[in-house]
Amino acid sequence: MADESNSQLVDALLTLGREKAYAEIGQMLTGLGEGVLYSLVEEDLGTLVAGDVSLSPVFQITTLVFKGGCALVEKGAAQAGESILGAVTSACVSQICEDDPKDERDSSGGKKWSTISDKLLEVLPQLSSRSIIDVAFRILAELKACGSIPSPLHSFLPMLLDTLGTIGPVEIVTKGEGFGASSSAASGDSTITRTGLALKSYWVEAACSYRWDPKSSVAVCALLREIVLSERQIEVVAYRMLRQLKLVELNELPAMVYQLLLFARNGFKREIIGGILSFFDTLENDSSTDGNTAAQSQKRWRELGDIEGTVMLHIIYNIKQDFELGDALIAHAKEQGDVALAAADGAPSTFSFACLLALARIHRFEDAVVSFLRTTIVKSIHDAMALASTAWIRPHLPPIQLSAQQQLLSAVVARSSYGWDQVTQSLIQLCLSVMDLTGSAAARRSAYSAQACAEARRISTQALRSAFGGHEFVRAEVVDQILSRVMFQTDSHMHFLALLGDLVSDDSDVLRVFVPKFVDVFDSISVISPAALERLLVAISPIILDDAPFRSSLILVLRKILFAHSFDDRRTALSGLFVLTSSFASALDECQVRLGAAALAATGAGEVRHLQRRVDVLVSALLEVLGLLRRCLTQQPEVRAASYERLGLLLDMPCARGNSLLLSALHDIFRVEFAKYYRAPSQSQGCSPINIQLCLHPVTNKVVMPIASFLHCYGKLVVASRTPGFGASSLPSSSGLPAAAVAAKAWRDLCLRFAKAQIEDFELDPTGDYSLDSQFGQRNFSTARLAVGCLDACVGYALAHIIHVAPATAIADEDSDAASSGNLADPTIVVELFTKFSRFGDILSSRCIDERKKRIIPSISDLSLLSLDSIATVLRLVLPDKQRVENGSHPLNLDPVTDHSWFVSHMGKAGLWSTNQPLVKHLLEVALARIQRRPVAGNFMSTNNSPAVLPPAPDARALLEMAYVVFSGVLVYFGDSDQAADAEQSQRPLPVYLRTKAARGRGIVHISAEILLACMTQLTSTAGAGSDSLDRLAVAIVRPAPERFTDNVSLPSNVAVECVAALLTSLRRAVTTLLRLKPMAVKDASTVLSSVQILTTRLSELAFSGTRREDQVLAYQCLHQTAKWTVELVQGEMPNDLGLMKSLVVQLTSCQAFLQPESTVIGTTTAVPVAVGRRSDEVELEPVDQLTARICAASRLHIRDPDNFDDEDEDIDERELEKFTVRSIPALASLIMSWLKAELHRVDWAIGQLRRSVSMELNQRSGTDDGGDVDLPLSIGVERRICRRMCALSHVLEQLLSGSLPKAMYDLVIRAFQDLHRTWALLTRAKMASVQLPITESYIDALSLICSDLNTHAYALITNKYSNMIGNDNAEDVTEQPQLSGIKKLAGGKDEKGIKGSKPKPKSKVMRDSSLVSSLVYQMELSEKYVIQLSTKFKTPLAHYLKRSTVRDFRIKKSDIPEAMVIASDDDGVHMHDSVSPVQQQHPQLVEDAEDDDDEEDGEEEDVAVSDVESDTEELVSDLPGYSSSEDTADIRGKRARLD
Repeated sequence: MADESNSQLVDALLTLGREKAYAEIGQMLTGLGEGVLYSLVEEDLGTLVAGDVSLSPVFQITTLVFKGGCALVEKGAAQAGESILGAVTSACVSQICEDDPKDERDSSGGKKWSTISDKLLEVLPQLSSRSIIDVAFRILAELKACGSIPSPLHSFLPMLLDTLGTIGPVEIVTKGEGFGASSSAASGDSTITRTGLALKSYWVEAACSYRWDPKSSVAVCALLREIVLSERQIEVVAYRMLRQLKLVELNELPAMVYQLLLFARNGFKREIIGGILSFFDTLENDSSTDGNTAAQSQKRWRELGDIEGTVMLHIIYNIKQDFELGDALIAHAKEQGDVALAAADGAPSTFSFACLLALARIHRFEDAVVSFLRTTIVKSIHDAMALASTAWIRPHLPPIQLSAQQQLLSAVVARSSYGWDQVTQSLIQLCLSVMDLTGSAAARRSAYSAQACAEARRISTQALRSAFGGHEFVRAEVVDQILSRVMFQTDSHMHFLALLGDLVSDDSDVLRVFVPKFVDVFDSISVISPAALERLLVAISPIILDDAPFRSSLILVLRKILFAHSFDDRRTALSGLFVLTSSFASALDECQVRLGAAALAATGAGEVRHLQRRVDVLVSALLEVLGLLRRCLTQQPEVRAASYERLGLLLDMPCARGNSLLLSALHDIFRVEFAKYYRAPSQSQGCSPINIQLCLHPVTNKVVMPIASFLHCYGKLVVASRTPGFGASSLPSSSGLPAAAVAAKAWRDLCLRFAKAQIEDFELDPTGDYSLDSQFGQRNFSTARLAVGCLDACVGYALAHIIHVAPATAIADEDSDAASSGNLADPTIVVELFTKFSRFGDILSSRCIDERKKRIIPSISDLSLLSLDSIATVLRLVLPDKQRVENGSHPLNLDPVTDHSWFVSHMGKAGLWSTNQPLVKHLLEVALARIQRRPVAGNFMSTNNSPAVLPPAPDARALLEMAYVVFSGVLVYFGDSDQAADAEQSQRPLPVYLRTKAARGRGIVHISAEILLACMTQLTSTAGAGSDSLDRLAVAIVRPAPERFTDNVSLPSNVAVECVAALLTSLRRAVTTLLRLKPMAVKDASTVLSSVQILTTRLSELAFSGTRREDQVLAYQCLHQTAKWTVELVQGEMPNDLGLMKSLVVQLTSCQAFLQPESTVIGTTTAVPVAVGRRSDEVELEPVDQLTARICAASRLHIRDPDNFDDEDEDIDERELEKFTVRSIPALASLIMSWLKAELHRVDWAIGQLRRSVSMELNQRSGTDDGGDVDLPLSIGVERRICRRMCALSHVLEQLLSGSLPKAMYDLVIRAFQDLHRTWALLTRAKMASVQLPITESYIDALSLICSDLNTHAYALITNKYSNMIGNDNAEDVTEQPQLSGIKKLAGGKDEKGIKGSKPKPKSKVMRDSSLVSSLVYQMELSEKYVIQLSTKFKTPLAHYLKRSTVRDFRIKKSDIPEAMVIASDDDGVHMHDSVSPVQQQHPQLVEDAEDDDDEEDGEEEDVAVSDVESDTEELVSDLPGYSSSEDTADIRGKRARLD
């Protein structure tokens, strides 16, 4: 019956529908119940659900019902119409929810439901409140049941909920767990009243609490995004959407993130962007530890990289639409602080880093992002190194991985091929910015250590090399940036040239396309320094060798600049020509070797022809460059001098010494030039062998031909031509003999005749005028310098001839006439030549003085032009390694050329030179000058009084060889354990050159120690070199081998630690041995101790650089022994030598941390008791504390009368204080205060790490908090350790504050105390920022010590000392401490001759003292203010620990104190502060306190100027009656003049 009645109803509806009688349809439906309507619509839509969409009349039923209900509403029957519309809407929503989602893929089904959805949107404004609530919660029930919302309702639901929010109060009948709505409450049901906003809020929160289907998450998020939400609802939805990220599939992540970013426009941008970054960082860490195979991991990374690349594109797109989202991203990164680029477990956050790089591509955020990332990278490296080197805080802080930043950059470069291309350009810009920041000048200006800057530069270089090789589109940008820095000569241009060299070595073919850019740079070659040009040419030398047009263009540019007007431009061109010459010669030798090997191996004819063509091209290029060099030797004297200097360096290179073409061409040049100045024996009877007068200008008598430099080059050329391995017969000569043999005969004659020459042969008088003021003196000076230079060249040639030229070759050259006159192979000829050189040099040095009666040439070693390579070769034989002599299987004896027999035979020849101590000393001094790059006093540039040009820096190979020579030949005899055991008895006799000390000047041991120290310093200061250069030096000395002296040797960490420790131990023994030979070896011990300091620092770095546990233990044991040894020296009987005492103090402060137990220094335990930290500080700082006490006692002893020695100094033996003199006390006290300042800076850094520790601990505990108090045991331990450290440092500073130090030390003590208060204020502010850190007993102890005890001493120091220095009006005050002036004189270098001649203190010093006191008082009051704020915040009384005083920075006039006291004693009723002068009574502002404002919040210091007070005093006094301007003004000015 029901079906039949429904059928009749349908027919009636269709009939009325055709007539468009919608009002009648509404009247017909009014009489029907809701159930009938629901079933009618359900049946109609059920047919459509079944898929029979062809029954269009049935589909019209639902439409007619909608229209009938709307018609009733329009007619005024709102209640009936709303009832009908509510029923049909509920039926439609129910049918849509019950429909299968798969059917929606059909186009007809989609059209069907879209039509229904449109009808729902149309009737939504006409629905009743009850219907809206029912429909909304019906959809919510569907979400709860299925985890999704049907797509036809996506456009309807947002408007439905917005309409729901506009409903007024409604009575809700509670049914079960949900909400229902009814006009009346049923029996037994409870009712509540809710507004539409409350229902909407409940609906949103309930939807967020349900489980969402992962496949429908994006749709649900899109729906929630379109709903108008309150701030609370936005927060709930945002966090729910972030949680849903973990549930969706990987390929759905980009769409999900996009919906999140769109939703972020409503608010909570920082939380949303931070959640997205955290999710992907965690996802990456999970992917890296999933344990898959390599192939699976690569596939996973590729998929994840593509997804992350798409997500980054979405992020950048949304940021471009909403810049506030970009600001939120930067704010989130900065909020994280040090962990901005690290995940929760410390792993690098690659995705966050990549997102920031992608953000940097937007111009608005470029500078901010690059600056932040650059600072974060360098700071992270600095923090890791600082943590490794700070033993007292390391066990308490979480570890910082030094390699994290390198892994981060490497990961970004590797992922850039997986869809991260958009971050590559920003990565290039960041790496370039890091290299700019870590340049030499920029590194000095930054707040980070040089080691951190060098490590950051190395990491950036590696990243640039990887990106350059993997991405073609960034190569042009990298090359442009490198060349622009070379052109503009920035601070870091040498580092960029090193990068260019690395890029060329990686793949030179890639850089060939940038040859036009190199040509453009060389067109502006005049703006490039010679050193930069050399590095540039060396870097691109492979390209120059292979690219003929580029090579021709470069040579043309050098030819043009070679004839420029400026000498600097010519010197630049010369540098380029010699680099090209060495490159061509080296490549030619290599090609000839390959050609010979190919011919012997009978390889293909094509390869042989290719090599032959390459040889021909290189020969042609070399001859062209040599032609330019020939023209250089005919130019102005300056150009020739520079040419000879560079030719000498070129001939020291193996590639040049073995190149026959180069040597032959140079022989042709030098033979003709030599003939101009050489005098044959028949032409020079009674004259010098060299016509020196031709080398001088006929009018000015200045040098026009640098004959000394020329002879040095020619001598090296002849020796290289006659060295075995090169056929001298290949050099023809016009005389029928080989050119090398003819030149050798001339050189033999030259050396033999110079050995017998007298100074009168050069027309010189030993007692004549050598000053530069007169023309005659200029002539004598120039002649003598050239003569000395010729003798120096002869010495160098004779040494090289005896060592390098084979004996058979030398004997064959000696004819009967020459043999009768002398043999150049005899070692005595070297001694004779050096004797002449020494005599002539002494005459020149003693007679040539300036207008201040000082020597222009301090030593004869400053006149020598010997190269470091030549000296190192000679010193290997003069200072032989005893192990190489005794052991035939020594690694250095395995060389087939310089084997054991060769070494022993040549060492026998050099035995005569070893016995000549002045010769050995001269060679060592010249070597030291070359290492230190001191200008040669005997070269041409200094002759004409023009600015001297620094010689080029020695290469690493020469430095390593020289360090090995001086150690194995000199220092090892004092560092050997057997020899050091009893040095005075000399159980093992020393070599001849070490048995006696030089008559004057430095000895051989002292110079050798300086050479070792200079080698260490030069190796570590070279651009691109790091601390590992010291490792190579130690390995070359301890384990010498031919391969150890190369530049690119790689060392395992265990080998480096062992060798550095062995070298440090040996040098330690050497210092002990030398100190036993006091007083004559004290200077030697002081210099060796400087090398010990450098090795101590390096070994401490190796101990904490991630090496093995065994290496750390070995390094600690060596450092522990070094620290104990240093303490013994400091507490023992030190010689009264200031240099040694300063070195010992520096050594003590650098190694005292290793006095602690091994578990404290290198342990990894994070739970160290406070008592252990206290004992560690006491053990570590006890030697410094005792040393400070003795210095202060000695100061009191010297300043005051010995009879008035303090009682507190009675336990100190006065004999221990004798070594502290008025000269050493200020210097040692300054070192201790410098150490205090450095330690306080480390404490400042530790306080910054305290904040990092609190943040990390809070992040780790954020998910486990139950609402109670958060306990941070790790951070509390860090805070306690910092307080204990500050207490230990305060005890040392307390002695300095209470001790009677010299006046010159007052400022340093005050500044150190100011730094202590600044550090204390920083710690107090850190505690205020972290409410989880309680006020511990350690903090109270430090507070009581610093703000009470030390403040008392500081106020006393200000009153007693600075009142005399600032407000002293009587000269008698200065005479109270007669010896104090002497100390000030020795410390500051002032020329104060007694008290009577002492000058009044200048006004600038008065102002500086006043400003210093004002700054200290301000800092003390600022610390006290923070303590009071902390006390208020924690409700803990701390104010009673503060020592307040009325002493401030106003002037105290001691002269007025007695008068005031007399007035106070006469007047019983008048207090001391009431007895004031009439001026003060009328103008009380003159005596007001000038302290700074305590309430100032910005932290800026405001100093009170004393001069302002003085000027105000004059103006006020001048207005008083009876004031005499002439007398009173003079009196005031007189008092000002006596302020000192």
